[in-house]
Amino acid sequence: MTKISPFQIKNFRKQTGLSQKAFAQAVNLPIRTYRSYESGERGLTIDRFRELKEKLGYYQECHKNNLRAHIDYLRLTFPSLRDLEAFCENFLFCHLSEFTDQETRLMNYTHLWQRGNIWIFDFFDKSATNDYQTCLQLSGQGCREMELLLEHKGISWQTFLQNILYAYQDVRVKRLDIALDELYKGYGNEDEHIQIPRLIDKLYSKEIVLDTIRKWNITGGGSFTDNDGMEANHGLSLYFGSRQSQLYFNFYEKRYEIARMENISLEESLEIFGIWNRYELRFSDQKAQGVVEEYINGVDLGEIARGIVNKEIQVYDGVTRFGAYKPDEKWQRLFGGVEPLKLSTSP
Repeated sequence: MTKISPFQIKNFRKQTGLSQKAFAQAVNLPIRTYRSYESGERGLTIDRFRELKEKLGYYQECHKNNLRAHIDYLRLTFPSLRDLEAFCENFLFCHLSEFTDQETRLMNYTHLWQRGNIWIFDFFDKSATNDYQTCLQLSGQGCREMELLLEHKGISWQTFLQNILYAYQDVRVKRLDIALDELYKGYGNEDEHIQIPRLIDKLYSKEIVLDTIRKWNITGGGSFTDNDGMEANHGLSLYFGSRQSQLYFNFYEKRYEIARMENISLEESLEIFGIWNRYELRFSDQKAQGVVEEYINGVDLGEIARGIVNKEIQVYDGVTRFGAYKPDEKWQRLFGGVEPLKLSTSP
């Protein structure tokens, strides 16, 4: 049975804001027993650790069906991809002849191949300069188009990325976006969802604790009335990190965006599309590489995303009678029940 390290136990106890004595009382343990866990004299299994966390309000299992995860942006760089035709046929399941090409100055490349929103960058003069660096870029719509090609072949995103990273071991993942959609629970259950304005309140009241992220900001909000008299709201967006960092989150009220884009009411947006909020996780460079390496090794994409959020953001709702920070129940339903994931890349 896997044991929790004393460092992890102590670190978790410090996150709750409790002393050793108060923590032991809160989880109904003799103080000497708890101290032996923290000192390493006695081992604490993962299952037992989860039981202790549950007594403080942390969930062992989350409602996984409330979140839907998908890849929403992908950029891969190949230092030396010499046979582009074979790459398209073997990995993208289409022919290079299906692409149109043109000059470009984007990302310092000179040549762009386009098949809808599936873009490939390289150089016009690569044979003369011997520079065969190539970049595959899939925007959000490009990811959906790629999914159609993969679905036709019966291949998952996981297998797609495994095939590429195993065939081209020098490929670098430059950017990866994962979108987590909080699915609507139905009319009358709106209060059970995460409310972005409430998260903002918690940031100001210091009931949200961030790990490595140091910056956050807000955009959006406000409403207006269009010509048909239907109220439209831009929705709030809450950003964690910066666009220049390797880890950047955007939590926003997706239901409002859908209503505005589709020119329908908020109620219609929820009933037709069934999305309440969206939690976008943007990774670049080493962080993006780390996520993909976890993914191709068999870890579920949603579990990876939730584990990263769980590491970087802790949301609380006041304190317990023991003085410990009380985990926010709605947040736990979505992001609890998974171990915090710290990204690392293989050498």
